[in-house]
Amino acid sequence: MPKAMLSVISALSILGACSPARFGWPDAAGQPFDSYREEFERAVGARLVEAVPRDELLRRIRARRALWLGDHHRHGRLHALHSELLDQLVRAGERLALGLEAIGVRDQPDVDAYLAGRIDMQALRERMRTRWAGSWLDDPELDPWFFRSLLAFARQHAIPVFALEPTPRLPLPARDEYIARTVADARRRHRDRLLVVLVGQTHLRGAGDVVARSGVDGVVVGGLPTRPLLDAGPSRRERGTCWRSDGDVLWFGEMFPR
Repeated sequence: MPKAMLSVISALSILGACSPARFGWPDAAGQPFDSYREEFERAVGARLVEAVPRDELLRRIRARRALWLGDHHRHGRLHALHSELLDQLVRAGERLALGLEAIGVRDQPDVDAYLAGRIDMQALRERMRTRWAGSWLDDPELDPWFFRSLLAFARQHAIPVFALEPTPRLPLPARDEYIARTVADARRRHRDRLLVVLVGQTHLRGAGDVVARSGVDGVVVGGLPTRPLLDAGPSRRERGTCWRSDGDVLWFGEMFPR
């Protein structure tokens, strides 16, 4: 595995949940995040209906040319699984384009400079901090090592990276519309690449539904399974197997308790 990914694998013990208020998730127009999350939970379903081995997952991703990765921004185990999957796609010869919630659109010129080798990671972090005190490349309440490693991985493999939205964060409905437009535009610009979008999982389905809003169909992989899905539990837990819920979202088997 590339050195850029090793720090992610070492972060397996980092667990936790983000505070919605901290990242601007409550809608300024009044939509509570709790109801937003509940709509996501209903949309992804409550039953596990299919086991999907890793080779089949890779086949589906490559066939559909887009991968939506639901994030849980402090969860080291999940981030290790994301890293492993991206590494497998690159090793299989896929050329990726990567959309990240972790960077803002104003950071794009500096991210591009980093990817091109004109500045190093320390310089990128310093520049981002001047615009955004809560930069995900530095905030210890998240998993900044993972987000730095993603950018290092992209630089190593000449993967274009695009920001999903502005910072500070917009109200929820505006965020979802902006993310959807950004992804749709990236699909047009990177038609020859497999598009990967890493965004907080609650944006994927339900009230946010950025997958449908964007018009970019692809494989959707959730982050942290919802309580109904955790209660349902998979019938077996082979490493590398994902499980599809009745809301047509896949979940890493390793994210379920043993």
